[in-house]
Amino acid sequence: MKLIKLCLLILTLFVFNTQLKAQAISYYPFNSQLSIATNPTKVFWMDFRFQLNSYSSSLNTEPALMVNLGYTRNANIYAGAGLNLAVVGAIVEEKDLLKGYFGSVGMRAYPFEKAPKVSINFEISPYVNYDGTSGIVRAWLGLGYHFGGKK
Repeated sequence: MKLIKLCLLILTLFVFNTQLKAQAISYYPFNSQLSIATNPTKVFWMDFRFQLNSYSSSLNTEPALMVNLGYTRNANIYAGAGLNLAVVGAIVEEKDLLKGYFGSVGMRAYPFEKAPKVSINFEISPYVNYDGTSGIVRAWLGLGYHFGGKK
């Protein structure tokens, strides 16, 4: 039953992402996270993060819905929430799919005049595990590239 639920989740994320078409990619080197996002200059957008430096059975995947709160000439400020999922672990070791929940508040700044599609991303992200017994406040700092350009 868990495998069926997992397959449905993966299929839903795939269909959702292909219809929205990824518009930005970011890398957070201090956390070894790769982010693929729909258009982050729209009011609502999706962000999919993948942990790169872990055992495959504990690979974290984080889909999140974000909303832009405001724009400046060279930045957008956003907030959102999402799930921390152990997709591979659920398949390989039959672990629970849901690992935890998180919120996010961040900014994508486009400070380079000669490279207007390159962003510097900063985010604060409180995280709590699925049963609410522990949590942390995470910080993300990374670089991004917006294929569609900035707003």
